[in-house]
Amino acid sequence: MKKVSMREWVHVAAMLGVLGLGVRCAGEEAPEEAGHSHVVFEGGLLVSERQALQLCVELAPGLEDRSEEVLSRLQADVAALEGGHPDWGVARYRRAPVRLQRGCPGEGLPKRRLEGKGESLNTGPTLAPSPFRTFVYVLDDASADAVLGGQEAVRASAETMRVDDHVLVEVSTALVVRASSLGTASFRETWLPTGVGLRPLNAPAEPAVDVMPKVSGSGELNK
Repeated sequence: MKKVSMREWVHVAAMLGVLGLGVRCAGEEAPEEAGHSHVVFEGGLLVSERQALQLCVELAPGLEDRSEEVLSRLQADVAALEGGHPDWGVARYRRAPVRLQRGCPGEGLPKRRLEGKGESLNTGPTLAPSPFRTFVYVLDDASADAVLGGQEAVRASAETMRVDDHVLVEVSTALVVRASSLGTASFRETWLPTGVGLRPLNAPAEPAVDVMPKVSGSGELNK
């Protein structure tokens, strides 16, 4: 497999504004399998087999009684981002309609405390990532206080793939957010864009999220 230099990664991220190329080193090697998915660095979908921007959504049990309202607010936020982000076409998200689906693969809603920067919800690299570019976990106030503390939202890694013997790339992003934050300017301008791999529309002076690849020389995934 051709090795990808870090200079090339940084160049791609800077030109396309694509988030989610979180890089970690891992000691073990994954076996090669015919027909597995492939990482791509053009556009924001990150996996060659993905044909459209798809988001899966998980709601905390405390939100079930108003699930339609919550999902409608999220759909409105996505529509606003689609209509207003200058890099939407560059990320190749106009090739097909955006899809939102109820229910995400994996272990469900995060229950442990998430501190923010560098968090990962995946259990290890995969050869067959899901079709979902973004996993959205919407929490009610009670579950958000336990998982997020006083934070509005947290961006984390949802799925990774190996592109070299010692290099992993994030191919799906997890966005864990309070239900009360849906529809707000900060969610539409900062959290949702970074969750789908785009630069924030109104980045704060000290960004709460990374907009360049994270490089580690000797760490292990989920360490």
